[in-house]
Amino acid sequence: MNRLETVLKAIVLGGLGLMFYTKISDGTLNFYINQRFAWLSFVAVLILAALALTLVYRLIERRNINGAAAAQPPEEHEHHHDGGDHEHDHGHKHGLSWGTVAIMSIPLVLGLFVPARPLGASAVNSRGIGLTAPQHAGSVTQAQRAVTGPKNVLDWLRDFSNNPDPHAFDGQAVDVVGFVYRDPRNGPDQIWVSRFAITCCVADASAVGLLVQTSDAASLKNDSWIHVTGKFLAGEFAGQKVPVIMPDKIEPTQQPENPYLYP
Repeated sequence: MNRLETVLKAIVLGGLGLMFYTKISDGTLNFYINQRFAWLSFVAVLILAALALTLVYRLIERRNINGAAAAQPPEEHEHHHDGGDHEHDHGHKHGLSWGTVAIMSIPLVLGLFVPARPLGASAVNSRGIGLTAPQHAGSVTQAQRAVTGPKNVLDWLRDFSNNPDPHAFDGQAVDVVGFVYRDPRNGPDQIWVSRFAITCCVADASAVGLLVQTSDAASLKNDSWIHVTGKFLAGEFAGQKVPVIMPDKIEPTQQPENPYLYP
């Protein structure tokens, strides 16, 4: 492994470790993975830092060896140089390949140049909105979940799954936070108050939402975060009977520190 190759690989590995550490420290790691897996990112930081430092140590060691070889008599220097070539070939054979480095560079480049932001309305367009709570192996059921305070979007969808009669929720108070999404099938006075639910990371994210019927729908921008309070009343979406929020109040709000929900 030549000096330039070693330097570049150390930069990529160290840069990845620094990127992970930065996203952990500024809280944007939650935009990518389930918070319960955050500890794996700490492990990744330590491993990447160790690999980068190992390469730096090899560079320093090689420079010391070359400096010592330059100070030796010609015969001894030639003999040592032959041994150094053998060591170089051995390191090149077993080092990280350029293909591996290129693949590892992709998340580093994306992390540096693509602003960290959670999934939003544009991602719902490609995935569709879910009318039921996503179920995954090992997920917590509504019976097992102790809900304290107002139910979130996912909690209500679990209730709907347990009782398919939309009229059963008529008059029940609702207090939820989510971002605005418009489905092409929405009426002009309808929007969704939406969230993304993830099990592991954004790759398995599912868009979920509650239908809101309001005369102010046109003034609410896609992706804007809103706080909705009101009551349910059975209504219709795309030919299907569903509980619909009849809001008493819709207020703009800040995006939560953790914008995702977890099944």
